[in-house]
Amino acid sequence: MVEMFAAENGLKGDPRLQAISNAIRVVPHFPKQGVEARGFMFGPTIALAIGAKFVPLRKPKKLPGEVIAEAYELEYGSDCLEMHVGAVEAGERAIVIDDLVATGGTLSAAISLLERVGAEVVECACVIGLREVKGQRRLNGKPLYILVEPREIDSC
Repeated sequence: MVEMFAAENGLKGDPRLQAISNAIRVVPHFPKQGVEARGFMFGPTIALAIGAKFVPLRKPKKLPGEVIAEAYELEYGSDCLEMHVGAVEAGERAIVIDDLVATGGTLSAAISLLERVGAEVVECACVIGLREVKGQRRLNGKPLYILVEPREIDSC
């Protein structure tokens, strides 16, 4: 897998990266049950900017209509992603966008779900990523672009 950190890709010292990092609120022991869908803040904007369609992949029971699902294991349990049937067609190219990558479980499930319907996953991108993604092998060699690394938890 190819990992690309923005700070190592010509943006080291860029004040925009520091501003992004500073604007991210660190919540100890996150995730916790019932809090999700942060990736929705980034996907539609990126899709609009590159002239692509946006296809939401959501947790169970969040999408109306007929869906297909992919179960996956996380460091803290298991989960499932769903996608509308017919949202992606065979041969379409896809980029998987999420807010955070730690174990690679969610990205891996998204890749599997998209590839199951015949899409070609080109790469993955996350706003925040750990330097050592514990589940690198789960991404099947897909490039992973990470904007910033997580900050240390501020003391309260």
